[in-house]
Amino acid sequence: MPIKNIVASCFLIFSLSGCSFLYDTFVYQIDVTQGNYIEDDKLDQITLGMSQEQIIFILGSPMLIDQFDSSKWYYIRYIKPGGKASQQDTVVLTFANQQLTDISRSGKITENPLIKSPRSKNAPNAAAEDPSSSSDRQTSNPGPVTE
Repeated sequence: MPIKNIVASCFLIFSLSGCSFLYDTFVYQIDVTQGNYIEDDKLDQITLGMSQEQIIFILGSPMLIDQFDSSKWYYIRYIKPGGKASQQDTVVLTFANQQLTDISRSGKITENPLIKSPRSKNAPNAAAEDPSSSSDRQTSNPGPVTE
C-alpha cells in the first residue's frame, strides 16, 4: 500500500514539473515582430540639426514618444522567433526646439532570424542569363529578306 502511494506521488510530481520541456518541444510557437523596421541606410541619412518633420519623412513615425518628455522619440524593433530568444533594437532621438540634438542606439539586430537564407536557384535557361557561356550557333534560316 505505501509503495502505491509513493509511485502515485512521484508520477504526479513528475507529470506536473515537466510541462515546460514538452511545451517548448512539441507546441508550435508563432514568430512575433513588433515595432519599426530600422534600416541602417535610412538611419545614416539622419544628421544632427534635422527637424522632426524631416525625421518622420525618413524613418516614419516613432513607436513611442516619451509621455513626460516629448523631446524624446523611440524607434523600437522587437523580434521573438517561436521557441528562441528575443532580440530588440532601440533608437532614441532627442530633440531641442524641434531640432535633433542626439542619436543613441542599443541592441542592434544584425541578422533577422525570421528570414530564411535564400537558396541558390538554378536558372531555367542559363544561356539566356549568361551570354558568355552560350555557344554561337548558326541556324539555317538566314532571316528576313528585304527588297
